[in-house]
Amino acid sequence: MIKFSLVLFAFPLLSYWNSCSKHDSPVKDSSELKKASLTADWSFTLGDRSILSQSTFPASDSGYYTDGAIPLIKLGNQYYGFWARYRNYRTVAGSPLLQNHLGQLNPLTPVFGGNQPNNGTANGFNDGGMWFIGVRQLNDGRLAGFFHAETHWYPRTTQGWYAYKSIGVAYSSDSGRSWGAPYQILKHELDKPTTPSWSGLGDGAVIYNHLNSKYYCYYTPATGVTSICMAVSSDQNGYVGSWKKWYNGSFSEPGLGGKQTALSPLTMNPGSNPSVHWNTYLNKFVMIWHGWDGKLYISASSNAETWESPRLLLQDGPKAWYPAIIGASSVEGGQQIQLYYAFDFRPDGRRTLASRTITFQL
Repeated sequence: MIKFSLVLFAFPLLSYWNSCSKHDSPVKDSSELKKASLTADWSFTLGDRSILSQSTFPASDSGYYTDGAIPLIKLGNQYYGFWARYRNYRTVAGSPLLQNHLGQLNPLTPVFGGNQPNNGTANGFNDGGMWFIGVRQLNDGRLAGFFHAETHWYPRTTQGWYAYKSIGVAYSSDSGRSWGAPYQILKHELDKPTTPSWSGLGDGAVIYNHLNSKYYCYYTPATGVTSICMAVSSDQNGYVGSWKKWYNGSFSEPGLGGKQTALSPLTMNPGSNPSVHWNTYLNKFVMIWHGWDGKLYISASSNAETWESPRLLLQDGPKAWYPAIIGASSVEGGQQIQLYYAFDFRPDGRRTLASRTITFQL
């Protein structure tokens, strides 16, 4: 009976969202508020879509958000956001909501990342860019910034924009204004191929699990298992060599070059770029990611390792990608959180930045 009731909830959800235009037309919910039952004990409601202007970013970056995670942490009485593309801008504001960070670049120039020009030289790690997928303040006051890295093939004019992906960590002693040397912590079992192709692993999220004092990284390999996988580190700084990948039921493979097994049942809706937070209302971790089918999915876990069967969260036109969740921060939220995502993708890669509330019910 429980499974049957879930299906009854799901049908109106799908039929309503499939009717959304791919253009930026208003979405009026009125009495048809979108609601889906995720398990027998909790559900969610989505609010109307609102659009955020990107005009306050430099022209070369405006229109490209979201393009991955937007880690946001509170330091003192201020909130620090790190906006991901192939490099990171930092914003500082008195509120965690991203709409209040627009126009608040501090400094005005990127604080991390960057890439080689089209005729540049590959270094096998980060010549194609670096951007944060998780930021945490350490016990000594420094920030640990976990990042997605890419190395390309050159010249791009003939080799294309293919990337070999990996994940690394860097540290900051000035609240993220500047960062030290980057280090690689997670790498695919296959090295960068000679022929340009999407390869490696990345497009992830890093959280600190307060229940067992460990870091968890959720990522997607570009080849082989192209669904969300995970790795863990018990080192309080997330240092190189401390990471183990989940493989065949245990954290048994090294982070650098080890094999991985995708997380079941998230393989039911494979995808990447998850946003993960601890929800104080549900007392569970909540993960939202984009599927390869262009839809957003949601799941929950009591321990950050065993996840519930995924459910459809949102279909907004043919492609809704790069979800970012903000509550009290990007890794903690309550009964109502804010969902940010990209939709209405144009041929040049630019897209529209949208926002909706998600309200949970028990």
